[in-house]
Amino acid sequence: MTNFPMTNLPRVSVPATRQQRGFTLLEVVVALTITGMVLGSLFALAGGSKQLAFRSVQSLDIAIEARAAINFALLQDEYREVEEIMEGEERFSIRANEYLEPVLRKTAPTYFKLQFYEVIDENTDESISGTRWVKLELPE
Repeated sequence: MTNFPMTNLPRVSVPATRQQRGFTLLEVVVALTITGMVLGSLFALAGGSKQLAFRSVQSLDIAIEARAAINFALLQDEYREVEEIMEGEERFSIRANEYLEPVLRKTAPTYFKLQFYEVIDENTDESISGTRWVKLELPE
């Protein structure tokens, strides 16, 4: 085996060239600007989705209240002792309208009639209309 005398010599550090020194100030500023823009857009997106979730919960609560008012309107005449289950402020009011036209040709007395009703949202003045069976006091 041949022994190389140069391998045991101490290494001398060579001064770094311009390409090996690191990042320039301009490169760091550009990287921070891009990072800031990406993080800002992510925070805006997260905030927007949180607001959307809050609005959808509010919309769902209103739909549930409207459905409860419609159910109450449908059961109001048939079961006269039905109590409202919605507590708090009265957002929806129920208004009974006229009856449908009677049948021209009947073979038996009728104990029920169809009646129009409206459930009115007091906050937005929107109305939901429908028909319900109403029990008559005396048969027609």
